[in-house]
Amino acid sequence: MLMRKIIYILLVLTAFGGGSAKAQIDTDRMTIIGRNALYFEDYILAIQYFNQIIKVKPYLADPYYYRAVGKYHLEDYPGALEDCDKALEINPYMIDAYNLRGILHQKLENPEASIDDYKRGLEVDPLNMNLMINLGIAYIQTKDFDEAIHVYSDILDESPNLVTAYLNRGLARFSAKDTIGALQDFSEAVERNPYIPDGFVNRSMIYYHQGAFEKALKDVDAAVKLRPEEASLYMNRGIIRYQLDNLRGTMADFNKFVELDPRNAMGYNNRGILRAEIGDLDGAIDDFSRVLALRGEDLPTLFYRGMLYQEKGEYRKALSDYNIVADAYPDYSPVYYNRAEVRLALGQKDAAQLDYNTAMKLEMDRREKIGKEEDQLASANKEEDEPADKKKRKETRGENDRNIRNYDKMAVLDDFGTDQPEELTSSSLRGKIQNRNIMVDLQGPYGLTFFPGDTLVHRVRYFDRDVEELAEHFHSGRSVEIANVTGEISREASAILFENIARLSARLENADDTESSVNLLMERGMHYLAVQNLNNAIEDFSSAVSLDSTCYLAYFQRAFARYKMVETVKSFEAEEAPSIEELKLSGSGDPLGAGGADQSSILDYNLIIDDLNKVIELAPEFEFAWFNRAFMKSLLRDFEASVEDYSKAIALNPDFAEAYFNRGLNRIYLEQTTEGTMDLSKAGELGVFEAYSIIKRYGAFETEKKLEEESAYE
Repeated sequence: MLMRKIIYILLVLTAFGGGSAKAQIDTDRMTIIGRNALYFEDYILAIQYFNQIIKVKPYLADPYYYRAVGKYHLEDYPGALEDCDKALEINPYMIDAYNLRGILHQKLENPEASIDDYKRGLEVDPLNMNLMINLGIAYIQTKDFDEAIHVYSDILDESPNLVTAYLNRGLARFSAKDTIGALQDFSEAVERNPYIPDGFVNRSMIYYHQGAFEKALKDVDAAVKLRPEEASLYMNRGIIRYQLDNLRGTMADFNKFVELDPRNAMGYNNRGILRAEIGDLDGAIDDFSRVLALRGEDLPTLFYRGMLYQEKGEYRKALSDYNIVADAYPDYSPVYYNRAEVRLALGQKDAAQLDYNTAMKLEMDRREKIGKEEDQLASANKEEDEPADKKKRKETRGENDRNIRNYDKMAVLDDFGTDQPEELTSSSLRGKIQNRNIMVDLQGPYGLTFFPGDTLVHRVRYFDRDVEELAEHFHSGRSVEIANVTGEISREASAILFENIARLSARLENADDTESSVNLLMERGMHYLAVQNLNNAIEDFSSAVSLDSTCYLAYFQRAFARYKMVETVKSFEAEEAPSIEELKLSGSGDPLGAGGADQSSILDYNLIIDDLNKVIELAPEFEFAWFNRAFMKSLLRDFEASVEDYSKAIALNPDFAEAYFNRGLNRIYLEQTTEGTMDLSKAGELGVFEAYSIIKRYGAFETEKKLEEESAYE
């Protein structure tokens, strides 16, 4: 079990750091507003302000640096790194940029590059404590513990009261197997500032490793008092109480952990194991089911649940769980023993005998292969000298341990974490929006509308000259916008729309020229579209095309209305396959799911693409046609062609945020991870806030996938 590796990265937004003088007052004011947005954790808004400054004055380093800070807090590390590179290209003496870029390299698991950046920053400012602290952390990451200890000792010579240096030097010493030195440093941190919980937490872990559980409990109690809303502290204390056989206290701490972090599977897993130990089988099964709902690939938990179902006599449920485990672990003998008993209870005697024979053979093979090594290891363990006052520790497993043989062991946080809790609000986009649970869908196709739905200040609004000219001929007095989200229409507005439809119909009867008729048909078609009369909308747009085959906006709107029609029909089939735009991070390269689109949908999609082809033929500079065609190609699984169309849309409009977003998802489908992540970063920079959530989620998925591949049972 590894101890918590506390990273005290000091990212200071200095008030006067690294700045170039700015001539225009508006630019100065925009910079102040952007930095205020950073201070109030509205990172999305801050990025938009710095985007504007960069457009006007791309030769200034500060806006790139501050935009990098915003991206850093949104965990868009590749995008932030790119901005830091630009800031340092403009101003190679910008200390804060070296510091931030070093941090980003660490986040991206490139500590060697971090060391280089911190050293380059120290060449400019040799006594910069932020750089020195982070340099020590980078040395710890590269396992150069002696160098890290040396750095922190130098810091303490200059600043003997800097608690962070004691904590990090203690970490370095612990990593270097100097437990006594680490204990001294953590105790010194507690002595110098008893109001920082990290010293207590780290010292408690030293005591825990030494088997001094009472001392460990006392320190964690102190940390809980200082930081009562931090979930991980209750998990730590619960594990310590478990070692002390205080099961009531353990249960109370696990309950509190689940209350504070209800989507953390580890809490339910440990509480389920504890409930099973005390005989609460129903409670344990409920907890294990919650684990599997959050982490469906957790087969050790599935195996344990099967055992509990078996113990309760619910044999068919047990058999279902065992079947899945046996498929995943065909060489694990206990699952065959258990399944044999379940099948025997169900009267499946032949199948039970087959499972029993398989289990016997597997166990004999296993013992023959590793029996001697296990005996030698057990003998060596018995001969080890242990402190006289050391209490024997109950076996546990790491947080990410998926070894099937450890199914019944309590999980301990791999780092006994002390991460700061995130401050989130449920209704705003401020703060660390990458932590919000956001549905991951492609950004939908665009159409002309009187009622744009996405009015967020952060999102780019699009305009087109031809659309504006068309709107000038309309009679409703409403503005026309290009949008891919439409807002809800009030009852009063709906009544006005129907009145307008009647007036437009009357005007059409009296129209005496083609241009007037086309404009009236376009306006009425958009009204029909707004009130969801899609058949009439399509008919009006088709009539417009018949009158004027060069009216590309009529083709564009007909394609949009046809898409709405397909989606409306599909919405009535709720029992069908999941949403076809859903992002899958399984590496399958198939966002449509196993079923895909049915034949009728494919025919409809082809009709839509035909209309969009005509738009592109008539108006090749109209980026929204390329975007919509790319979207339709995604639905038809033609991802390479979709990426090409999105690229064309971006070439026509380099600030087309949604095109970057969708191209990024398509590239992820195609397992072009680096390119996809950079596209998502650009989309987030331009205002599609969902991108940051996906960057974080996809990064977490990749990490989890890597851990699973590395974890294997014996």
